[in-house]
Amino acid sequence: MYQKTTSIDFKEYGLTFSDIGSKYLHRENTIIKDLTDKEADYLFLTKSDLYIKVLEGIVLLLVSKDLNSEPERFVIHQIVNLKKGVYYAFISISDYSRLEMASPTAYNDKSYKLLKPYRYKRLRPSLKIEEIYSYYYVVRSTNYHFYGETHNFWELTIVSYGQLRTKVDNEVFVLNENDILLYAPGQFHNQYTDEDHTCSYITIIFAMDLKNSKQLKNRIFKCGREIRNYVEDFVKYSSSRDIPYNDDLLIADLEKIIIYLLRSDYVKELPLSSTPMQQKYDSELLDGIINYVNENIYNPITIEELCEKFSLSRSTLQILFKNNLEVAPKQYISDLKLAKAKQLIKESSHTISEIATICGFGSIHYFSRKFKATFGITPTDYAKSFTN
Repeated sequence: MYQKTTSIDFKEYGLTFSDIGSKYLHRENTIIKDLTDKEADYLFLTKSDLYIKVLEGIVLLLVSKDLNSEPERFVIHQIVNLKKGVYYAFISISDYSRLEMASPTAYNDKSYKLLKPYRYKRLRPSLKIEEIYSYYYVVRSTNYHFYGETHNFWELTIVSYGQLRTKVDNEVFVLNENDILLYAPGQFHNQYTDEDHTCSYITIIFAMDLKNSKQLKNRIFKCGREIRNYVEDFVKYSSSRDIPYNDDLLIADLEKIIIYLLRSDYVKELPLSSTPMQQKYDSELLDGIINYVNENIYNPITIEELCEKFSLSRSTLQILFKNNLEVAPKQYISDLKLAKAKQLIKESSHTISEIATICGFGSIHYFSRKFKATFGITPTDYAKSFTN
């Protein structure tokens, strides 16, 4: 996520003004710059203060103090006064942008080649669900057999109970509970059960614009926690389509399901709890632990204390946090303490040393080190940003 030039992290590179007033006086050295580039191979070095105002579009400002480090990125917001001695470049986030630059001297900032060119990655969808044609929940008994078909649509099958067999392009797949399989347009497929298994499953038939579908074809996916949440939402919204925008929610949930399947080769999906009862137990237990941490955040909290209070082993506590919050319990407590400390600094009612003590940090030096590692600024400098 990009920061704006109005954030405190930009202060080492320059200032911003909502109304330039007397600071924007160099009309004789003003130039207009049109931007369409989505990449930067060079940085320019300011030889004097440079004032920048975006006239049209959205502009990303790359800035650095030297050529050896990767430039930081800020979206230009309000009018920017870039300090002398800063390396900079512009990227047009919108298709076209225009900006005005002014300086005390004629503009001829020297350019320097970047060690690694910067390429702006546009934020665009990789897929689009164009239409959902049908969706239904079916229960099949033993020895069920559907002889098969070929059609020009995508078909998603999610097994909720039992076992379903299917043959796709002469390859047999066995789907068990929480397994997912997609049939691509033009793929012949059948479905059947054997004499020992019944099954129930959800089927969704839809049209989708997806440039590369190879990753989704002829493979079984596991339904993890995130996908399960979107499946449950899809079922919930499908029963009340008369409510405005519920159809949009259905399409959005299906798109999220497909996206999580595509991401599964790169990001590990959080597993489902073994049973609905286990899921309910985990949720209630985690809520209790989080409430306890919040209520005692200004006291020293140890992992041993949590394990003893909630009758958990250390490994069970770790798994509970990792599976549900994707963070270790110790890190969760530290992050929450630092967030509380940041709020206390903003309120300016205590010294930095007092805040370190209030939030249970062993020393002000340890607190300062953790604060800067998390927020990129020391507690003292953060406090100064509210007094300037």
